Amino acid sequence: MTCMMYLKRLIFKLGKSYLLFAVLFLTSVLVSKSPAHNNSEPQKKEFSGGDFTLKSAAGPLSLQDLRGSVVLIFFGYTACPTVCPISLATIANVYTRMSPTELQGTRALFISLDPERDNLELLERYTKYFHPNIIGLTDEISALKNVAEKYGVKFKKTLVPDSTLGYVISHSSDIILVDRDGVLRMTIPHDTETDHLLKQLKLLLWLTIHWF
Repeated sequence: MTCMMYLKRLIFKLGKSYLLFAVLFLTSVLVSKSPAHNNSEPQKKEFSGGDFTLKSAAGPLSLQDLRGSVVLIFFGYTACPTVCPISLATIANVYTRMSPTELQGTRALFISLDPERDNLELLERYTKYFHPNIIGLTDEISALKNVAEKYGVKFKKTLVPDSTLGYVISHSSDIILVDRDGVLRMTIPHDTETDHLLKQLKLLLWLTIHWF
């Protein structure tokens, strides 16, 4: 299944309100003609996660602040043409299939690797368009590199003179799952089916309630 076909399926499931968003991002693909994610870098496996503090629209936010919640983490940037919106749409679709009680026990963090363009106001609008439980974070490049290293995420800025964007950021694209105690439990490919991500998230919610 191609990225475009997958995005269309997600939009159908999420409802008509996402049609405009899809048009905007599909248009950006055609305009930029950029290979931003044609060769997305896989995550290395030698990483252990850990606490961090980054900036959000509501102020500094630490992973520790979310103790008691299962946290999904995804690194990207708002101008990303396909991988990032598909991943966030998948997370949003998972959240729409959870009960209110389950939703209280989970949050998702979208960490922007493009602080030059992604200010906190833009990140807030972008993430909340997908789902209220998704929080946008960013910071200085040095802080982002530190967090990315903890979670095995690679990213690289590449100038694209013939693109309207000016540059693109290639980055690792797994969805990272962290349990209620802040322990990194697993990573899942960004193009996973909604059912699989939902199953893994609910399993972590259940395990941390009954076993920990």
